Amino acid sequence: MIIRRIEHTAAAALAIILGLVGSTAWADDHDDVMALVERYAETEGDLRAQARLIRDDRVMIAGPARQTNQAQNLAVQIAQREAAAATNGGPAKWLVRIEAPEIRVYGNTAVASFMRLTNIFPPNAPAVNPGPLWYTLVLVKERGEWGIAHTHVSPVVPPNN
Repeated sequence: MIIRRIEHTAAAALAIILGLVGSTAWADDHDDVMALVERYAETEGDLRAQARLIRDDRVMIAGPARQTNQAQNLAVQIAQREAAAATNGGPAKWLVRIEAPEIRVYGNTAVASFMRLTNIFPPNAPAVNPGPLWYTLVLVKERGEWGIAHTHVSPVVPPNN
């Protein structure tokens, strides 16, 4: 009888410990993914810094375009930003906000979905507000680090009344 109680107590203690460790790992991953999403938004004005958050094999879908070569995608984005800066007398200031984030973690894979609000302030041109966009990021964790493996961007379309 005493041995049976010890077995049950040990099993219960092990279940509690595993539950705590599992939920802590998930909470840490959830927080790490959210921090990466926030850094992704904060670095929109510095594409080279943003590129460090993105895997080389990322696929990006935005509008009608699907881009699978991250190096070429980054080169085009930087060239466009440099051309705009030359035209406008300097680089623009970017303010990006994340609204309504939803994070799901599945082991070493995570999906982040959120609305992104952006305001762009070129130095010698009117401010630009491209409107809200839905973002979905698929992230992969390798060697303890999360990286963006897939990005999908869609306009927020108001429902028909």
